[in-house]
This record gives sequence, C-alpha cells and structure tokens, in this order.
Amino acid sequence: MSSDESSFFLFLQTQTNQKKDSDMKRFALVIAAVLMAFGAFAQKAPKFTEEDAKQFYRTIVGDYTMINNNDSVVAVVHFTPIWESSGNRFQWLYLEVLRDKEVVVQKVLEVKPKNDKVFMVVMYDLKDPEQFVGKWGNRNFFDGFTTNILGRKTKLTFVKTSDFSYQMNGFKRIPALTCFPKGDALHFKFVQEDERFYIKRLPANTNRILGYQGLKELTDGPVG
Repeated sequence: MSSDESSFFLFLQTQTNQKKDSDMKRFALVIAAVLMAFGAFAQKAPKFTEEDAKQFYRTIVGDYTMINNNDSVVAVVHFTPIWESSGNRFQWLYLEVLRDKEVVVQKVLEVKPKNDKVFMVVMYDLKDPEQFVGKWGNRNFFDGFTTNILGRKTKLTFVKTSDFSYQMNGFKRIPALTCFPKGDALHFKFVQEDERFYIKRLPANTNRILGYQGLKELTDGPVG
C-alpha cells in the first residue's frame, strides 16, 4: 500500500472515530436531558406526609348535627377513628348516621392518600352492621376485629383546597348511601375552620341543588 493510500485510510478512520465520538456526545446529552426532565417532574410531585394525614383526620373526625336550609335538624353524624394501633393511625374511620334516633348509615372509611393534595377515601359496607351500632363512642371496640368485617366498597376522591379544607372533586352518585334518594348526585366538603361539613345534593332529573350543613360538636380532644 502506498503512502497516499495509507494517509487516505487513516483520514477515513479518524473521521469515523470523530463521528462516533460526536454521536456518543449527542446520545449522552439526550440522556442527561431526559434525566433532568424526570428529576424536575419528581420534584413537582409532592409527597404525602403524616402531617397531611393528621390534617385530614382533624378536619373530618367528630360528632355533627346535620341541618337543612331551614335550620331543621335532619340527622346526627359521627366520624370516629378506629384501628389506631394498626400502625396507620390516620387511615381508618367509622361512620354512623342517625335520623330520628334510628341508625340509617354505617360505613368504614379508609383514607388512601395519593399526595398532599389528593385523597382517595374508600367507603366500605359492614357485613354485620348491627354488631357495631353505637360503637362510634368506643373507638377501641374495632381492635377486636380485622378488615374481614368489610364488604362492598365505593371509592371517593377528595382534593385539598387549603389547609384543613377538603372536598370531593365533583358530584357523584353514591348508591351505598341509601339514606339519600336513589339517583341523586352528592358532593361533600369538610372545613375545619368552620367546624362543619357541607353536603350538596342534586336530585335526579333536576338542576336544583339542595344544601345541608353538619355542625361539629366541640367536645373532641386533639387528634395526633
């Protein structure tokens, strides 16, 4: 091989190596950009903390007198923490609603936070509800049972609108709440600053929204 040919092949090899180096640099830059993008996304996604759970609990837990727009008492509502010794202190609630001293709703609520803004509340039926009538006043009673007592479930999504203020992200038909007429859509909002929660009810086939307020009885000690 002549010196000219050797020089030409050396030139080609050099160009090829330079192209490979250039491609590798471009590839490295692309990978770095992708990692930075994912890093920025991860930073924007807030993490749920125990303090967020405490806020949710403090806002909801308590005994309420439910009134309608005419200030007439329509029900008494109890939200009681249960299974606090399970390691998830701010996860489970027992709900009992009485109307004219008759129990009309018994549910177990499970709080499954997605982040510090969004909470999934899973509402369970009880397989043997009569066994738990009146047990809202004895939160330790449930410690003798496991989640095997739970039946059908309904999922509700709550969003945090400000500190100690949470509401559903829209109206929803909740057949499991048989105390409301079938087909009605419901919206719940809890506000600790007001010491109450709000229900909006949209009857089926109408545009008229009915409102209720649950006034909290200020007898509970601090939660958490």
